Amino acid sequence: MSLCGENHRKVLHRINRIEGQVRGLKRMVEEDKDCLAVLKQVAAAHGAMRSLGMVILENHLKGCVSDAIRGKHGRKVNDALIDDVIDLFNRFSK
Repeated sequence: MSLCGENHRKVLHRINRIEGQVRGLKRMVEEDKDCLAVLKQVAAAHGAMRSLGMVILENHLKGCVSDAIRGKHGRKVNDALIDDVIDLFNRFSK
């Protein structure tokens, strides 16, 4: 199933920012920066990834799952979507 929602540009912008953070982390390690400074950047990148995941999850709920609830798919697809959402919530709650 493709990415739900119409926020592809915003999602790509977030991914580009995260990519820049990860490149910055690599540079910090290559330059042997202070561990605490590196850890702060790891935490920031982790937070950005979680935030990106939540945006995509929200789009999925408002798009694909909403359509399933309205009966636009068969029962098997609806059950599978619900199982997928439960799995995603479990992954994000760790």
